[in-house]
Amino acid sequence: MKNATLSIFYALICITLFVSGCSKAALPTNEDNSITQPVTSTAPSSVETVTAEAPTPTSIPEPIPCTIAFDTDRDGNQEIYSMASDGSELVNLSNNPGADMDPSWSPDGNQIAFVSNRVNDLDGGQFIYIMDADGTNVRQLSLENESQWPDWSPDGFWITYENKGDIFKIKADGSGASINLTHSPEQDIQPAWSPDGKNIAWLSGNEGHWNIFLINQDGSDLRQLTADGRVTYVTWTIDGQIFTIWDNQEAHCFKCVMDADGSNVKEAGGKGELQQYLPFWTQEGERVECISGADIFSPDEEVYLVGEIFPDIFLNLTNNPARDQNPDWPANCLLNREPLAEEAPTSTPSGTSAANIVIGYAGDEPSQSQRRDAFEKACYELGIECVFGTLPELTDKGVSAVVQNSNDMVVRGLHQDILNARDKGIPVILLDAESITDGAFSVTVDHQRWMVTNLKWLLDVMGGKGEFAYFDLNPYRRYSNEITSILVQYPEVTIVDRRDGNYDSSKIKPEFSDFVRQYPEIKGIWTSYDNFQTILSLEENGFLVENWPKFVCDDSLDCLVKWKYLTQNNPGFETAAFGNPPGIAYDAVYVAYYLVTGAKIDESALAGPYGKSLYVDFPVVHNDNLQKWIEIMEENHFSQLDQFMTPEEIREKWFQD
Repeated sequence: MKNATLSIFYALICITLFVSGCSKAALPTNEDNSITQPVTSTAPSSVETVTAEAPTPTSIPEPIPCTIAFDTDRDGNQEIYSMASDGSELVNLSNNPGADMDPSWSPDGNQIAFVSNRVNDLDGGQFIYIMDADGTNVRQLSLENESQWPDWSPDGFWITYENKGDIFKIKADGSGASINLTHSPEQDIQPAWSPDGKNIAWLSGNEGHWNIFLINQDGSDLRQLTADGRVTYVTWTIDGQIFTIWDNQEAHCFKCVMDADGSNVKEAGGKGELQQYLPFWTQEGERVECISGADIFSPDEEVYLVGEIFPDIFLNLTNNPARDQNPDWPANCLLNREPLAEEAPTSTPSGTSAANIVIGYAGDEPSQSQRRDAFEKACYELGIECVFGTLPELTDKGVSAVVQNSNDMVVRGLHQDILNARDKGIPVILLDAESITDGAFSVTVDHQRWMVTNLKWLLDVMGGKGEFAYFDLNPYRRYSNEITSILVQYPEVTIVDRRDGNYDSSKIKPEFSDFVRQYPEIKGIWTSYDNFQTILSLEENGFLVENWPKFVCDDSLDCLVKWKYLTQNNPGFETAAFGNPPGIAYDAVYVAYYLVTGAKIDESALAGPYGKSLYVDFPVVHNDNLQKWIEIMEENHFSQLDQFMTPEEIREKWFQD
């Protein structure tokens, strides 16, 4: 009964539960404190640097505790408190007779922006303030009365906020005037900065009818992402997607995630599942959710951690009869975690030295943070300097080699940049893409083999016969010709429907259900992309598991955990997952390192359509090793299946003796 009750309450309070600081509201005008002078900060450079030998590399700020700030009325008025990630070390930071709320940590954990109506030199009002992490050095930032909802840019240089129906930004050091970004006749609320600092999302409309809008951080390129007026909250996921509370009738989701252009809308999950998108790290390094809400175990609002590691799913951190809400924590505390479980190489390659080697990383994507983590892991092991920027920037900087994150579409536009790097003696190692351009090698999976392997697995578990449909949806790579040639080998398989070309993958879930209804005897459905939607579709539409068609699982932790649940309740359930490991970025650093220290690639190891690719194996998950892979992913905080070659394996497999 407890689990059923929790599910009911979870649905009732999801608007406040699944977001940090969701219940932000205007304050009554009251009193305030005196103001100290603002401190200064420095704008970031265009090329970000990591020196693995240093204890505090510049591209990864020094890990800081996941200290939580929240507001509470336990003292008779609204105050900003902080506490450790387990609820201990409670401190009143604001300690002022005015009303203080909406705390927002700076990314480095040194400062907190907040809203207050405390006494000031402007005859009162509600403004944005900043204080140091210990509550000292309070200074007023905004000058527009009725300001609220502050949010820091990822570099800590700007703060955005809402005021009287417009979105503003202002330098966090207070050195410049505020800038109105929207000037809209509509009401603009809830600004949120993207993890890469390039965009700001917010809600626009009027009470009860809100839509998501996006704008570049400089106020250019306004675009509208939703149009049905059913949105009530918006923020960004850790990997650069948009998370929103949205009563989406078409995608059938309420807690939704989507790409930054508004495409690929899908359900984000239930209790404990949102840690994939909006994570919080415990002191023990466990990845969970941090939320605020009422009616879970008590009628008053509390701050909770949510995850399966807790006996009752929810862990009440505040446990106080007051209203405790709007939890927030520094973005960089996500780096306060255990390193990936792999030993550093016992020695560097014979005759080599890490001195003066600089490896660049280009094409960084927030949605592929696990790939960047793998890159940085190799840099740390080798003790070499690593920098970040575009391929032209890194070439001009004179790095030793560049690892270029890419795909088969993007790489076509890199031809001249690769040649420019080659002419300066800088090798380029492409990730997940293959190019004919001299000067570049690719570290990637063999995508054709990957596709053939998982499609043949599906056709074989179908018994090699029956009705079949497929979604060939990958935005960077199409397989329709290969699918046709494989199906020739299975004459008893009948294609009843297909989706390829410029297909909207957000339609997978509803159309998957339509397939099953239209073809009740269908035996298998193959998708090249976003396979998790198939499980959600079948589950949410009430199809009996024993009647489900065969399909392939995503290589995501979400899909594997759902798969495990299905096997526990349906012992005959079977699927498989085939990974495209982000660890190729780790392998690529070692390839670059060996090249710049004089090693020669073994030409017999090169493969691919242009003879320039170094293929890695891809992990395969099946029922027998499912639990092992879930444990590996959870232990290493992987959201996607991953594996690494050892430095010795890379040298032995791909390089001459």
